[in-house]
Amino acid sequence: LNYFNSPHAFYQTNYEPNFSCSFERRIGGNGNGDGPKWVCDPHRLIRISEQRKRGGGSSNTGAGCVVYSVGSNGDFQFEVGLQTMLGSYDICEIHIFDFGDYEEKMPKGMNMHYHQWGLGGNDASKSNEKEGEEDSDRRYFFSFQETIKKLGHENRPAIDILKIDCEKCEWRTYSDWFEPSVPMIQQILVETHNSPQQFVLNFFDGIMEKNDYVMFHKEPNIQFSNGDAIEFGFLKLEKNFFQANGGGNEEVSDLTLKYDV
Repeated sequence: LNYFNSPHAFYQTNYEPNFSCSFERRIGGNGNGDGPKWVCDPHRLIRISEQRKRGGGSSNTGAGCVVYSVGSNGDFQFEVGLQTMLGSYDICEIHIFDFGDYEEKMPKGMNMHYHQWGLGGNDASKSNEKEGEEDSDRRYFFSFQETIKKLGHENRPAIDILKIDCEKCEWRTYSDWFEPSVPMIQQILVETHNSPQQFVLNFFDGIMEKNDYVMFHKEPNIQFSNGDAIEFGFLKLEKNFFQANGGGNEEVSDLTLKYDV
C-alpha cells in the first residue's frame, strides 16, 4: 500500500506528455546526466530574438530573448550549452538564481548573470531576511514578482525559458509564475520533487488547464531522489490551439506558439 501512495507510483500513473515538438533537443554538456535539459525547438530563439531587436511584433523593447535559470548548485551545463547551441552570446541573456555562492564557477563573457538569491513565495520579504538585517539586498529569497521588478523586466514581452530546479520551491511559487505583473513564460522546464497532496493537482492543472500550456516532455530523474524527482517540459500555446485541436499530440507551428515579439 505504501508503494501505491508513493511519488514514483503517482507519476507513473498521472500526467503524460500530450504534445510533440518536432525539434526537441537536450541542451547542456554531452546531453547526459542531471544537468542538461530538454528544450522545445530551441533554434526558434534565434529568429525571435532578431525580430524583437528589429522592432517586429506588437511589443518591442529592443531586447532579445531572456532565460531564467532557478537553482544552480554550481552546475552551468545547461546555460553554457544553450549559449553554445545558439552560436552567439547576444541572442539570449541568461539570469541564474541560487542563494549559494557559485558565481566564481560561472563561465564569464557568455551573457550569463548570477544573482545570489533563491526563489520564495509572496511572503519572501517577511520571512527570509537574514536575522538582524533590514537591507533588502541582503535577503536570501525574493518572490518571482520581486525578481522581475528587481531586474527591470516588467515590460519584457516574454521570459522565453524558465528553467527551475529549486528542491521543492516549485510547490510554493508556481502560482506566482502567472501573475499579471509577470511577463508571459514561453517554456517551463521544471523538476518536481515528491508529490505533496496539498499542491500537486493544483500545480499541474494550474499550468496546463488554467494557463494554456501543453506538456512536451517527462523524464524521471533516476540518478537521484529514488525516482521521486521528475523533469517536465511545458510550452505555452495560443488559446485557439486548444479550441481547434483539443491540445493533444500535435506539432508546434508559428501560428500556435504564444510568442510575443
